[in-house]
Amino acid sequence: MNSMIWVTIEIMKKTLLILCLCFFFTLLNYSQEKKFVFYDDTSQIVTEEEFYKKFKTGYSDLIFENDSIIQYFLIKTINHGKLNDEDFNKVKSSLLKEDEIENEIIVIVYIPGQDSCNSKIKNSTWNIFDRDYRRKLKQITPIKHFWIYKEGSNIKYYYPKSYRWQQDPNQLIESLFFKYHYSCCSAVVIDENGNYVTYFGEFGKREVWKIAQELIDLNK
Repeated sequence: MNSMIWVTIEIMKKTLLILCLCFFFTLLNYSQEKKFVFYDDTSQIVTEEEFYKKFKTGYSDLIFENDSIIQYFLIKTINHGKLNDEDFNKVKSSLLKEDEIENEIIVIVYIPGQDSCNSKIKNSTWNIFDRDYRRKLKQITPIKHFWIYKEGSNIKYYYPKSYRWQQDPNQLIESLFFKYHYSCCSAVVIDENGNYVTYFGEFGKREVWKIAQELIDLNK
């Protein structure tokens, strides 16, 4: 009987030791600070000071994190490009009915899914929903306006009864313009020739007005 008690005690000691070691290594892992690495818009490593100095001059950021490292990438907030004929036709055929395709500028407001910016459980106060937004936009140029979201977005807080939100058709808009999850929301404005301007990250109505006017001036 005594030998059995002794064996039991030894097993308990070993078990307790193993648990203590596991707890110790868990604390050790948590206590180790993650490494921060900063990249500029050409994917070159820069200092944190250089990163944030440039960040203030018209850039947004992308953050990737794993167990040991956090990487920050500078991304130009405003970008210019031109769709080839095939991709431009895909955009028009996926969003527009055949009889709607005219020489109008296409405006797309895009929500990439929930994040810290757009996961609030209350109706949005975003000024893109102000009454003068589309009214002034139409004064700048004839437009076709689309409200696109990715699966998982809290669309119910973005006035779906007043705005016709559509889920991204086959992830076409994401693949052509928004390859990464830019925080909050993004926009793209496309002219009748396939020239486009994207705005990555949080924006407001004035940014869309400005981009639309820029594209109009480009075609004068």
